[in-house]
Amino acid sequence: MPDVLAIVSKAVFEKEAAGRKPGKVWPIDTYHSQSKGLAALAGGGRLFLVTVRPPADTLWLVAVLENPQNTGKGWRSGRNRVPISDLTSLVPRIRFANGKGITASPGTLGMSLQTPRVLDAPSAALLLGAAWSAGVAPAVNVTKHDAAGPLPCLCKVCFPQSAERAETGGMAFLRSSTEAVGRVLHFWMPEELKKDADAVGRSVRSVLSSRLAATR
Repeated sequence: MPDVLAIVSKAVFEKEAAGRKPGKVWPIDTYHSQSKGLAALAGGGRLFLVTVRPPADTLWLVAVLENPQNTGKGWRSGRNRVPISDLTSLVPRIRFANGKGITASPGTLGMSLQTPRVLDAPSAALLLGAAWSAGVAPAVNVTKHDAAGPLPCLCKVCFPQSAERAETGGMAFLRSSTEAVGRVLHFWMPEELKKDADAVGRSVRSVLSSRLAATR
C-alpha cells in the first residue's frame, strides 16, 4: 500500500497544534485537502504529514494518518498517535516512489513539498523509525492464538518463532501483515498471490480498520 508525504502549512500547524513540539502527539484525524496527489490513498495506505519550522529548512514529522478515507472535504482516519519528531537530518535520505529525493535550495523546503508524493518503502520505514525513537510504541500484535490450525500460529507469543514461509495441503504460504491504528495483524497469504500482495494487504487492512473502529 502507498505511503504519501504531504505538508501542513506553518499557519495551520501553529493554529491547530497549540505549541506542540517534538515528543508530543498532535491528535488530529483529518487532513483538509483534495490535492490530486492524495488519490493514491484511495485503496488504503498511510499519510505522513510534515511541516517546516523555523529556523529555515527544519522539517518535522507531525502526524501519520492510517488508512485515511476521502470524505469529500479532506482525508480522515483514526486519531494520530505518532509523536512529533525532527526529520531535518534525514532529509537527504528521503526518497519518493519515482526515485527522486527532496531537492530544495536554502529557504525553499516548504515550497518543494507543496505537492503530495508517494514515498518509497525504505523512506516510510525511516520516518516511522524516527517516530519510534521519539517515543511511540511499536504496533500491537492483535493476531489471535491458533494452536490447532494447519499453519503456524502468528500471535504475539508464537510470532518470534515462526518462519516466513510454510506449506500445508500441497500449497505454499508466505507470512504477511498489515497495520492500522497502532495495531498489526499477521496472516498467511498463498504464495501464488505474491504478485497481488499490495491488493491483499489493502483488503485485510480495510477489514482490520473497520473492526477496530467498531470497538471504539
